Amino acid sequence: MQRHLLLLLISVLGLALPGSAQDKPNLLLIVADDMGYGDLGCYGSLQVRTPVLDALAAGGVRCTDGYVSNSVCAPSRAGLMTGRNGARFGFEHNLNTTEQVMPEYYGIPLDEPLVSQRLQDLGYRTGLVGKWHLGKSVPEHHPLERGFESFFGMLKGHHDYWPKPGKHKLFYGHEPAKEIRTPYLTDWFTDEALDFTAGEGLEEGDGRPWFLFLSYNTPHSPMQAREDDLERYAHIRDEKRRAYCAMQHRMDENIGRIVDQLRADGELENTLIVFLSDNGGSVEVSHAVNAPLRGTKGTFFEGGIRVPTIYHWPARLEPAVYTKPVSALDVAATFVAAAGGTFPEPGVRQERKGRGAKNRPIYDSVDLLPFFRGEEGGEPHPVLYWRMALRGAAMRSGNWKLVRPNSQSIQLYDLAADVGETTDLSAEHPDVLADLLLRFNRWEANLERSPLFMSDPKWLDYGRQLYGREFSRVQPAPDDATDIWSMGFEGD
Repeated sequence: MQRHLLLLLISVLGLALPGSAQDKPNLLLIVADDMGYGDLGCYGSLQVRTPVLDALAAGGVRCTDGYVSNSVCAPSRAGLMTGRNGARFGFEHNLNTTEQVMPEYYGIPLDEPLVSQRLQDLGYRTGLVGKWHLGKSVPEHHPLERGFESFFGMLKGHHDYWPKPGKHKLFYGHEPAKEIRTPYLTDWFTDEALDFTAGEGLEEGDGRPWFLFLSYNTPHSPMQAREDDLERYAHIRDEKRRAYCAMQHRMDENIGRIVDQLRADGELENTLIVFLSDNGGSVEVSHAVNAPLRGTKGTFFEGGIRVPTIYHWPARLEPAVYTKPVSALDVAATFVAAAGGTFPEPGVRQERKGRGAKNRPIYDSVDLLPFFRGEEGGEPHPVLYWRMALRGAAMRSGNWKLVRPNSQSIQLYDLAADVGETTDLSAEHPDVLADLLLRFNRWEANLERSPLFMSDPKWLDYGRQLYGREFSRVQPAPDDATDIWSMGFEGD
């Protein structure tokens, strides 16, 4: 009776209960595809103009040492959606259509809860716009079966930027899109995102907070840009680089459209926006720039796994530059905590066995909010691990970085003194190397599953080439015509 009277009083006065939908933030996760660490203005780019993302970084928390859990798309996204390194449950390679795998395991296993499902449990309206790339071999893999109430986009890993009627792979839910709403795909994804955040099609009175996963394919190949954006970068001679910069610029302008709508609707203050890339930039394919880092997509050098990472939430986060290692794995726990939940929540969504305490799964996701606010000392991740079986592995402990390519000797770097990974210290510090190798072996022995599927063998040779080539660690000037994308092998 007392609670009933309290609720009645709150309703009459127009107040909100702590933890109610009115208090919970909206959650917006924006993921770029194959974007270079050095391809935002706020991360040092001299060529790409990204004023919107630069402003979000200036008004939020910009992470200098933000990582993803893998150097290629699908396993990185599997970690992002689950809060668990994909190697723990057998998802450490891109989906390979030639592999003979039980269909239910050709994607994120169905007994792995996704952050979208957890947020649904907390009363959120959930939507996905853009790239999925996390399984489609059984109906249960579809986004609408994995915690998303609405879906527009592509189930596979890439798409033409100029879709044609009847010649595209874009879906509204389960149904192919019948009409081309907007000619250029990045613009179309943004139109759908704006509809979702505005609550288009909802019943009146549906005041639930929302979670939107806006999964751009920009600037993944094919390198296709709008003509007006190409004209902005006509001074860049390299054709691929010109298209890359133009595509980046278009994505930044589209994110600006979303920020403007949130501001106009009075929702920007209490919307937690996270922006990152799914892995490092593809230097050889799209002519991304990861400077000052070494490496590229597909390698476990810093350029393959360290990505721009921005958290923006004016109501709860003061502007800051955060220099300790964080991971895309942390999005799950951070979003659940912001939504008023506990990650991982014991109960119905945790039925599988693992190797943690009481045979429960081991989670890698950390709530970053207390660290960003200075309420928690130390590091969110004293140690981080990466593995893509047969193609390579890596480990970061403090400032020590172990790199284990499939085609080269094991290497050791001091990131505090050598962020570009130029000097291998394995011979000078054999004790450090031995300690890291032992700890890495123990981590591998604690994984729950062997890889459920593997890359085609051709990628082994491609990986050898990636690890062997040289990389520019210097940002090109706005009109620099130097070809930094066709460099040879280290030592040539």
